[in-house]
Amino acid sequence: MINYINNLIEKTESYIPAWNQENFKGRWNYIDGVFLNAIVNLYKNTGDEKYKNFFINYINYYITSEGVFVNPKTGEPTGFRGGELDSICESRILFDAYEMTNDNRYLVAIETTYKELLNVPKTINCINYSHKVTYPNQIWLDGMYMYVPFYTRYAIKNRMDEVFDEITKAYKYIRDNVFDEKKKLYYHCHDVSKSIFWADKETGNSSSFWIRACGWFIVSLVDVIEYFPNGDNQDYLKGLLKEALEGIIQYQNTDYKMFYQVVDKGPVSISVKKEYLKKINNREYLLNETYEDRVVSNYLESSGSSMIAYSLMKAARLGYIDSDYAQMGAEVYESIYKYNYKDLTLNNICISAGLGPEDKEYRDGSLEYYLAEKVGSNDAKGIGPFIMAYIEYSMLNK
Repeated sequence: MINYINNLIEKTESYIPAWNQENFKGRWNYIDGVFLNAIVNLYKNTGDEKYKNFFINYINYYITSEGVFVNPKTGEPTGFRGGELDSICESRILFDAYEMTNDNRYLVAIETTYKELLNVPKTINCINYSHKVTYPNQIWLDGMYMYVPFYTRYAIKNRMDEVFDEITKAYKYIRDNVFDEKKKLYYHCHDVSKSIFWADKETGNSSSFWIRACGWFIVSLVDVIEYFPNGDNQDYLKGLLKEALEGIIQYQNTDYKMFYQVVDKGPVSISVKKEYLKKINNREYLLNETYEDRVVSNYLESSGSSMIAYSLMKAARLGYIDSDYAQMGAEVYESIYKYNYKDLTLNNICISAGLGPEDKEYRDGSLEYYLAEKVGSNDAKGIGPFIMAYIEYSMLNK
């Protein structure tokens, strides 16, 4: 694992990362944030200065000495995309950067991020943020990972106790409206207005349980509970985390210990029409440069499985759940390492999945959609959680 991590770092000689399979973004982004958060935690765990130096050097491509977010390729102050929760995600590591260096640029960038968060519109009739300006009134499980860790650390830094009540209410809305009581799983997305094409007209929920969305949500909980003061809010989040973990482990593959891309469907295969595959534009399904009807299969996905492995081990270590769950998390990690990790490459990572907007009607939340999206290797959305699971596994086995 250390060779794997060092290889990714050594291959990243500039602001063009070796871990992003969605092309260079030119701006502060959650994909880099997921990887760099893992590197920060690896530094804290090992004390190896090379991880700290890499981390600081990389983020300084994007933040000037005055604390301005820039496109490192052009130097223009376009390095932060406003109006979305995704952009907030990477800024959680700025607190670590400041603690390591006392460099004021990071405080400036933290304040910029906070102001941008406040500019993201809330949904109607509830306290939750819309996922993006372009996704109004939509709550995505992903969004809780994207903004809550930053917001929690900001609240601690600025002694904003009311934020803990706000965050708890946001989680409670999701629990009350997006959780399936029979399946014991959370749907990927929820439209408060119940008007978008992919939403159920009665519940507002999308139709599938995507493993990485469930993983984002669970990791958001396990990463913020330790920042919450003791009391009712923290106790509520602990209960939520325990319930979510108990719900999802029901669907663990008994032979390979991992979790399927669509959590509750098992090893299913379905036929997908060529017209649909053409809209998704996943070139893996091209035959002689032409899309044909194809069979797609549910698969044991690495990023979401790594998130569950990490959360089980960390939650057990911190006493949020019974200590027996740590071994269950270790088994998930060991299986990912054995079956999905080969020759310094982590495989079976869903590169991207989402819902809508209106001009992308193929992103409809169906089983066909999640199974037909691109599957790749060595993308940070898988690597980051895999490293975090490795860190917990290392602590478990010391």
